[in-house]
Amino acid sequence: MAPYLAMRGVSSLEFLRRLGISSDFFQNPDIWLPQTACFRIGNEMADITQDPFGGAYVGFLTEIRSLGAWGESILGSENIAQACALAASNSVLLHQAGKVKIVTEGRTTKLIHQFTGPCEADPRHFILGSLAVLRKIPLMSGEPSAIRVHIKMPRARGDDVLEECLGQNLETGAEYNMIEFDRDLLDSPLQHTRDNAWKTTEAIRSTLQTANTLITRISDRDQSKLATISRSVGLSPRTLQRRLNYCGVDFDALRDETRRLEALQLISSGNYSATEIAYMVGYSDQAHFTRAFKRWTGSIPSRYRFTS
Repeated sequence: MAPYLAMRGVSSLEFLRRLGISSDFFQNPDIWLPQTACFRIGNEMADITQDPFGGAYVGFLTEIRSLGAWGESILGSENIAQACALAASNSVLLHQAGKVKIVTEGRTTKLIHQFTGPCEADPRHFILGSLAVLRKIPLMSGEPSAIRVHIKMPRARGDDVLEECLGQNLETGAEYNMIEFDRDLLDSPLQHTRDNAWKTTEAIRSTLQTANTLITRISDRDQSKLATISRSVGLSPRTLQRRLNYCGVDFDALRDETRRLEALQLISSGNYSATEIAYMVGYSDQAHFTRAFKRWTGSIPSRYRFTS
């Protein structure tokens, strides 16, 4: 989601703060969130970007290899048939709010997506994102013209932009949300090609590496500089900054956020003085730390410790 927000001029860190969600996602990307929070994030994302089809873009920018065990099982398949079977049987590894059913009729095969989340949730962006990801499986046959996408939502103003994410063979107002393709593709071996999603995966990976490296080096001002961190992740400073920007993350802002999160954890423990914490998060003296802390929380460290 971060690269999509960045394309719309929205900072990921600011977006998370707006929702009242901890911005330590970059340090802990596997953090668990309730289902309702996930739907809320998707809908808030669409609202802030004024994009009714934001979920489709997020799915479009998502590479299968970035989807953990689910993606690994698919990419290890011998052909499209096996990849589809694994995608459906292991759908719980991808998410717990939908399932995939495979139906082969005549000359076509269908991957039917069924939303199983809470009735009160708005699943539009979740469904669009899921379809964009599922479409990538038959796409690995190298035959995009043989793939069709059906969505239940009716025609809406501006929905022609969906073709960028779901292909030109798109039907709205359909009976099911599904991917349909020629049955002949099932025997096709997987063709692993790089698309725009590959760039997204690499940018996110570099951002996560940077965030985690900053945690271990935040106490050392020299070791937490861009040039030093970039060497640690095997990139030039310019390339690292470009990948961070692609995710809507500024290096200085990420370092500041890391200091804030570490400082709050340390001060909450009650084991350290403000001076000790100042040095532990990379400040040369307590005065600079106090100013930064007041900017973060609106309070000085001693008062925050007393009231929190």
